[in-house]
Amino acid sequence: MSNFKQIAHKTRKDLFKGKQSLLIATTVLLFCFLSIGIGFIKYNETFSKVKEYREETRKNWESRPDKHPHRMAHYGYLVFRIGHPLSVFDNGLDDYLGNVIFLEAHKQNTANLSEAGSSGVLVRFGAFSSAFILQCIVPLIIIFLGFGLIVREREDATLKILNVQGASPRAIIWGKIMGLWQFSLLFLIPVIPIVFLAAIGTETSTTIDILSRILVILPAYMIYYFFFCTLTVLISANSKVSSSALISLIGCWLVLVIFLPKIVQFTAQNLYPTPSRIALETEVEEDVLKVGNSHNPDDPHFKHIKDSLLTKYNVKTTDELPVNYGGIVMKEGERISAKIYKDHLNELQRKYNSQQKLNELFGFINPLMAIKNISMTASGTDYFAYQQFQLQAEDYRYKLAQRMNDLQIEHIANVKPLPGEKAAMVTKDNWKQFPDFTYQFSSLKESVFSQIIPFLAIIFWLLLCVISVELSAKKLKLI
Repeated sequence: MSNFKQIAHKTRKDLFKGKQSLLIATTVLLFCFLSIGIGFIKYNETFSKVKEYREETRKNWESRPDKHPHRMAHYGYLVFRIGHPLSVFDNGLDDYLGNVIFLEAHKQNTANLSEAGSSGVLVRFGAFSSAFILQCIVPLIIIFLGFGLIVREREDATLKILNVQGASPRAIIWGKIMGLWQFSLLFLIPVIPIVFLAAIGTETSTTIDILSRILVILPAYMIYYFFFCTLTVLISANSKVSSSALISLIGCWLVLVIFLPKIVQFTAQNLYPTPSRIALETEVEEDVLKVGNSHNPDDPHFKHIKDSLLTKYNVKTTDELPVNYGGIVMKEGERISAKIYKDHLNELQRKYNSQQKLNELFGFINPLMAIKNISMTASGTDYFAYQQFQLQAEDYRYKLAQRMNDLQIEHIANVKPLPGEKAAMVTKDNWKQFPDFTYQFSSLKESVFSQIIPFLAIIFWLLLCVISVELSAKKLKLI
């Protein structure tokens, strides 16, 4: 244990003493701080605009004049999504997913106005964020700093001297790994408090929520760096010369960071293909027409409803009904279209979930994919968080449409007004009574338990590192 501590201390001290190492660390931290600052400014600007547009949408809704409820249902409503404040650290999928949904009767629209959709091609290669730097750039720096930690000792014939002085191969390997890992935390530890302060400064989430998410992010990245430190030292220990160690490690980095993620993405899209937006909407519309068309008075499904209402109230025509027949038809039509869309959406969601599950399972093959999923989940910028926005928006849309249908049923007469008479409508006070849409962030607990595989994967890599070190220590060549 004494030898292990001395080797770890010496390795860490040498790295801290190196001007090149400190220059690299300072540069990386400056870029991280810069990205957090840019993210903070961008987040506040976006939130300010969303707040402004939300107030404008509500004002326009409440200022509509007296109108037929069904016309108001088609007038629609705009709802907006604001990212979690930790998106200043890891914007995850937020740049690629829509932020605005137009809600209207009989139709479920998808979210629009994504950052990638309104930006150039460069954003599709990945956004500049501190998470990207910590996930992709820092491992490469670890490789360059540590590729010669053991192989150079062997080349200089000092590895045998260490062993003669009482340092076991196990102590040498563990000491080099721990010294490199402790230095690697220099890239991570200073970033965390800056992220916390920036997220708190947005004032869009609670301190407890942000702190609990950061307490998930920090140990996950620490394990991730431990993996790369272990990989670097073990390849250095099993290489004959420094150049071969460096080439092997750069090859590993290219495979883990560049090639494997693209391969997994391509594989997931081909194994579980999803329909285009137009194809999905066409399928939904065709299925709705098969069940019942609420705008067709001769539709068999709605003719059955009409006959049952006439029998129930013992009248001969819909004009004699004590409730508005058109409102009942619209309400049933909304129920049908919502159910069919939900069925199609569940099927589409099943395919997306299969793609995501494959991505998560590859976290046991590539630790980068595990840390990416954990980072996005903890930052509230993953696909699960986006799903919650869609579900909340659809719930609000359905309640809005059905409320307008209830107003039609309760307050609109069946007899159409004659030419020159006042059109059938309800007062505008009814618009104010319907509450505004408020988007709620998904809880950390809910997000983690829905995507537990990446967390199991990162623990798997930690255990694998420990086992690999113990096995490699028995085979370490001193000369």
